[in-house]
Amino acid sequence: MDDIMRQLQRAKEEDARFDRILGSMCTRPHPVSVKAYEMFIESNLGDYELFRGSKKLEEKAMEWVAKLFHAPSGYAGIFTSGGTESNITALWIFKKLSGKREIVIPQHAHFSFEKASSILDMKMKIVEGKYSMRAGDVKKHIGKNTSCVVAVAGNTPFGRMDEIAEIAEICNDENIFLHVDAAFGGFVAPFISEKIFDFRAGISSICVDGHKMGMACIPSGFLLLRHREWLGEIKVRSRCTHTRFQAGMLGTRPGAAAAASYAVMHHLGYEGYRRVAENCMENTRHLVKLLDERGIDYVEPELNLVAIRVDDVDETVKKLASLGWFVGRDEESGIIRIVVMPHVTKEMINKFVEDLEKVIP
Repeated sequence: MDDIMRQLQRAKEEDARFDRILGSMCTRPHPVSVKAYEMFIESNLGDYELFRGSKKLEEKAMEWVAKLFHAPSGYAGIFTSGGTESNITALWIFKKLSGKREIVIPQHAHFSFEKASSILDMKMKIVEGKYSMRAGDVKKHIGKNTSCVVAVAGNTPFGRMDEIAEIAEICNDENIFLHVDAAFGGFVAPFISEKIFDFRAGISSICVDGHKMGMACIPSGFLLLRHREWLGEIKVRSRCTHTRFQAGMLGTRPGAAAAASYAVMHHLGYEGYRRVAENCMENTRHLVKLLDERGIDYVEPELNLVAIRVDDVDETVKKLASLGWFVGRDEESGIIRIVVMPHVTKEMINKFVEDLEKVIP
């Protein structure tokens, strides 16, 4: 046992520490979330007849998110492992409902849609855009075989939001489903932006990750659908469990993750998350100020993510890693990505910018 623990400790020491991570959309989970996770470590939501208390916490967590996104009374929700599962599941449902095999996605959509395209045998039609997707460009890509349009609230390279309310109008006019990927921005934008990107805009579905800005333990994702009956499209009989039916991609699901999500969301509340988001935006502005003072080029942030332009992305990332900094990268866009998550402090930012100045021309 002692030998195993030493091996575990050595492996843990090889992991990056959050006080040096600047490029991840995940963060250190809140202590309340960790405590709840430990309490429910053995519960399986794939067989929720055996774990009814865990199921109730999942439902209460879903209700909390549904209120945040102004879901209608007849909504359906699925607790998932995160944005990738949520995105694939949404497109799966809309393919079955529409009988069509094309999806329209923004150029900067998450790579999970490439996975979805492969798994579901759906063709992707890419809408080009500098930093985000504009409604006028979407209409040009819609055709008779379009099942769904995807819009993003906080894209991965730039943290920008697509013109979701305007895109929703087009989709409703064309009788096409609209899925919103708010995996990152869903716990930020409602508290710092005046843009309407949720069910008030007439969208079909939306996803958000609790293990990103929600500060829940991994894995934590939520997929909300406008109509409860849509979930029936992917419901199957689960003969080997005490639960008669399942809907979703996974069989066994960690009840601990649902309990952890419930705990942190109800501990912080909407106002608590507002304070977290505002603090992250304050630190984002601090980073931008330091970059301005040094003449370092960047893309103006909309959320708590700053894309810094560099001449050689790979070389810059390597040099920063040698100094102990772990940043995101996007070679195609020529940027390194700094995500100002709740664990990122002004002190971290100060030290990082000093080192960044050393490694870029």
